[in-house]
Amino acid sequence: MDSMPNLKRPWFASLNAKTRIRLRTTLFASADYAVNVLILFGFAAAGTVSYGIPLKILAIGLVFNAIFLSGIASGFTQRLRDPSMTAIQLLAACGINLLGLLLAPQIAYMFIVNLFVPLSYGSLHFQQRMFLAAWIFLSCALGAAMLTIGEHANIALATPVERLLFWIVMVIALGRFLAINAEVARLRAGLQNKNDQLGAMTARLADLASRDELTGLWNRREFMRLLQDESRRAVRSRSNFCVALIDIDHFKQVNDRFGHLVGDAVLHELAQLLETMRRATDSVARYGGEEFTLLLVGPKLSTATVALERIRNQVAQHNWESAASGLQLTISAGIAGWQPGETMLQVLDRADGALYEAKNAGRNCVRVASV
Repeated sequence: MDSMPNLKRPWFASLNAKTRIRLRTTLFASADYAVNVLILFGFAAAGTVSYGIPLKILAIGLVFNAIFLSGIASGFTQRLRDPSMTAIQLLAACGINLLGLLLAPQIAYMFIVNLFVPLSYGSLHFQQRMFLAAWIFLSCALGAAMLTIGEHANIALATPVERLLFWIVMVIALGRFLAINAEVARLRAGLQNKNDQLGAMTARLADLASRDELTGLWNRREFMRLLQDESRRAVRSRSNFCVALIDIDHFKQVNDRFGHLVGDAVLHELAQLLETMRRATDSVARYGGEEFTLLLVGPKLSTATVALERIRNQVAQHNWESAASGLQLTISAGIAGWQPGETMLQVLDRADGALYEAKNAGRNCVRVASV
């Protein structure tokens, strides 16, 4: 069975995605009508039914499909609760098959088999409640039709042509089920892909909201969240962590002498330097202005202080010529180790006090907060 028609006309491309899907599904159903009519003409040519039967089915199918396609393409059906008119299309298709059953009971098997095909279209839109309602309605309608035709119902398989047409009916019906199932799978895959893209975009937006725009480091809000999480973990597991506040010495003079663009370049380069020197378990963030903060997870205060001294020394020895010729830069830092029973704000406040001590001590040094 061929896949759904691949429309590439400009007017089709201008429609929104949902409308294009509705049109593709309706055109697929229209192709089913055409196939059924061709088979009926085959039965008419074999003398099993009169030519009037396929002509009547053709006329009714053309009217219904013209209404459905024009309503969807024009956007008129978007004001309906079900813009695809799934229930109406299903009832129309089943109604045509029931009419065919009444008109040509000698090939009743064709119309009975085809009653199941429209139901498979419903799998694109129907919920379980709608399927139950359709099952009850069609069961009653089919029962009434069978009572009406009574003994006229027959299976016309006497001639080779009739047997061939019966085989074609079964093959095409099975092919329709497979094609519809493939379309459902395609739509689900498309939906999953959109969900994956949406998830990636959401994650990207969340990351952007947590990052400092200039340096690419965590921003202050995200650092406070990380610090709060680590505080809770330390309480549960009785582990250690340290907080360091880092400030660029005489940063105002950098801006005044070289300009704010150079100042931004210095902030970005220092951020990258801090990022490369931190451990994988630690977190570095821009705290605000020329201040950075470092969350060191696990080590004792003495070990963390040694690591911070190494960072201070590397910043002082770093070549800042890429930012500005003749530029030299140092940092001051204060560090505090978390104490049991202490809140994150308290340990942060002690680190801030140690930073002021470093500034008062002449800068370019590290001071440890007192307990």
